[in-house]
Amino acid sequence: MKIAIVRLSSLGDIIFCAASLQLIRRHYPDAEITWVADSRFADILDHSPDLQRIVKLGLKGLKKNFSLAALRDELGKLSGLGPFDCVIDMHGMIKSALVARRLGGRVVGFRRGVAKEPLATLAYGETVAMPAEVIGVRRYARLAGAALGFAVDDAELAGHAPFLGVADEDRAAVAQYFDQSDRNVVMVAGTSIAYKDYPEERLAEVARLLGLPILICHGNDREEAAARRIAAAAPNSRVLPRLSLNRLKAAIGRADLVIGGDTGPTHIAWAMNVPSLTLFGATPAGCIVATERNRVITAGGRPNYGKPDLSDLSIREIPTDAVLGEARSLLGITDKGE
Repeated sequence: MKIAIVRLSSLGDIIFCAASLQLIRRHYPDAEITWVADSRFADILDHSPDLQRIVKLGLKGLKKNFSLAALRDELGKLSGLGPFDCVIDMHGMIKSALVARRLGGRVVGFRRGVAKEPLATLAYGETVAMPAEVIGVRRYARLAGAALGFAVDDAELAGHAPFLGVADEDRAAVAQYFDQSDRNVVMVAGTSIAYKDYPEERLAEVARLLGLPILICHGNDREEAAARRIAAAAPNSRVLPRLSLNRLKAAIGRADLVIGGDTGPTHIAWAMNVPSLTLFGATPAGCIVATERNRVITAGGRPNYGKPDLSDLSIREIPTDAVLGEARSLLGITDKGE
């Protein structure tokens, strides 16, 4: 069976969608699976054990420098790949729906009201309804199951094997940043949107009180500035260089614990079965399936399953002691020592 998945962005959502791959592989072990993603994020899928092909499209860049020739060049990357037995549009936007249709074959996507852009549903041969409270990993897995005829339960998702691949050369490249004689914690300085950020002064306090080597990752200038302020306040911390997605995967795979908000690096830890502590405020924690190894702390507010409220800063209400306590528990540290 030839299967194509279309999910162009963002980093976290691509990771959530990728959790479906081993479910598909379990039911269709001989399937040939192709993934189409935006080139800004597609490297997160490199070395995936469940993909035969990754098509990296530079559609986002066309917004600044649009030309019909450039658009033809990008869409030309889809030529000759299909037709597919099933194309699953996990993005639900007009551009992703058009990509799905261009691949050729039976196209399945979310029903109107679930898809991000309602007009996208006109491109689908079949649509799938989804309760509003079913989000993230569960939502995409259920879409894949409905498209391919199998049921999904939380036990399968919680018990996933690591599904993001890492090359040996990337492991070797990041090894220099880790203290080989101690456990290392990767801390995420910020998220893509400020209302999801845990206060940096509290992250610094957690870092100081853990007393272990802390490596702070970042993905843009704003996050790097926050990382440097955290490191200045916590002498046991150091700021990582800005890593490529493949080297970020390698660094997180080497960590003993990852701490951060609702953002790509913490979701990478979940995907790789690396111990993690993810902090949620305005966004619902149900976007991942928490496990004993991958824990969440919420601000205790009412989950917002619709358009995010940018004024909701409830993540700031999570006590530092709660973060420190869960981090110590995941590391096996007790009040009496280790």
